[in-house]
Amino acid sequence: MAKLPLVKVVPLERYLTRRPGGRAFNSDLLTQKAAEDYLMLRELLSSRATWPRGASPLAASPNVPKLCVGVMGLECRPNAPELLVREDDMYAVNTWEAPTLTPAPGEWPDVRRVLLWLAEDEAGLDWLLNWIAFKVQNPGSKPGTAVLLQGPPGTGKNVLYRILAHVLGPSNCVQIGEADLAKPYNHHFATKLLVFANELLDNHKRGGALGDGLKATITDGEVFLESKGVGRTPAVNRVALIAATNRSKPIELEESDRRWTVFHNKTKPAEYQHPDLGMTHRDFLEALHAQGADDAFTPEFMRQVAAFAYEMGTYVVDMKRVRRPHTNASRDELQQLSEPVTEQFLRELSESADPDRQLYDWASYEPRGNAIWHSPPGPRVGKTQAFVNDALFIAVVGFCKSIGQRHPPQKRTFLVALKSAGWVEQRDSKSRGWLPPWHATRSDAPATDAANVVPFSPLRTPPAPCPVSAHPVTPHLSPPTENTP
Repeated sequence: MAKLPLVKVVPLERYLTRRPGGRAFNSDLLTQKAAEDYLMLRELLSSRATWPRGASPLAASPNVPKLCVGVMGLECRPNAPELLVREDDMYAVNTWEAPTLTPAPGEWPDVRRVLLWLAEDEAGLDWLLNWIAFKVQNPGSKPGTAVLLQGPPGTGKNVLYRILAHVLGPSNCVQIGEADLAKPYNHHFATKLLVFANELLDNHKRGGALGDGLKATITDGEVFLESKGVGRTPAVNRVALIAATNRSKPIELEESDRRWTVFHNKTKPAEYQHPDLGMTHRDFLEALHAQGADDAFTPEFMRQVAAFAYEMGTYVVDMKRVRRPHTNASRDELQQLSEPVTEQFLRELSESADPDRQLYDWASYEPRGNAIWHSPPGPRVGKTQAFVNDALFIAVVGFCKSIGQRHPPQKRTFLVALKSAGWVEQRDSKSRGWLPPWHATRSDAPATDAANVVPFSPLRTPPAPCPVSAHPVTPHLSPPTENTP
């Protein structure tokens, strides 16, 4: 029997195997034996004992490559057969497995406490319940919005994911790190219903905009998947995304964003004491776990999770709330942090009660600032209130350090932004600088002529020549005087 060459699995380079307790994926090249094992597993091929002389039926089939390739498509389609027939008449493996949790009516106060803590308030909780209920009732559809949970460890972010994993089915959910979320080999978007991206880093520390890369994942009905040695492959997008972080700016959030709901409970730390429980929130979360098993909930809490699953299955969903992100102070703050650093600098400066002192304080973050900024009000252009260019740039570099931004703006770009913000450029024989708006409107600011300082403006273009008249004007001559020769 001639052996088939190794065939790359298209589209996802995955080989499905059975293991005790469930299914798992082995990243392998598809060999003939692997294809035989898979087809026998699906009862599409008889066992090897029935083959004549041990010859594989696949070896004699002219459609072996097509069969091996087509049968390895992956999709997560709820409440559908394990083997799906695609539009191109090839097979796809359905990775969805029914949840093992049986929903039952009942109360779920501890689950509500976990959710309310993360959602900040009742309005946030109402939005979150609508979002979860939509996914439970429509597991094959994406909500169109995503959830970002900010806060230190011990606030219940992982507990929320594990609750949802029980409700949707553990095999249909996956917890990944930022490296898995950002890398191109993104099979989880085709094989899961819920993706929990944990421990995102600050956006500026990774040198890219992760939020931009996730926009298509959140809203588009189709995503493109990649695998080693295999071209980009379209797949149905059914994923709901939750991201968790303890960083200040894990994504860039534009003012017009319609994808991200941001929850960041700053008012209550993990050591907050629940008056009705007599314990801290951290202790409350630990009490939900069975003794000796970090990943298992207590039987009582599992009963509440089953009641919560029942509630989400019958919850009346407000689709307008699901499709639009929840607006709160945490979202507004992240949007402000996502502004270009120069805009942040100017905004915080305009909101400061003493902007001159604020500039000095920011400059003190930069070692070079001591050589330029001896004390407020700082180095000026002549006798005016205009700050010299070097002093302002040192201040913005220090501002970047104060907010954890490692990449300050280019000096020329920064100075151009000052002009757009209403600052007036001035110069004298020794230096150039910028007059801030709060000094330009002060009555005690010295006049520019008295200080021998002139406003700096670009060179003017010469005026256009006047049109030549068809009838030249005769110049008027004054009558001659007596002394005229």
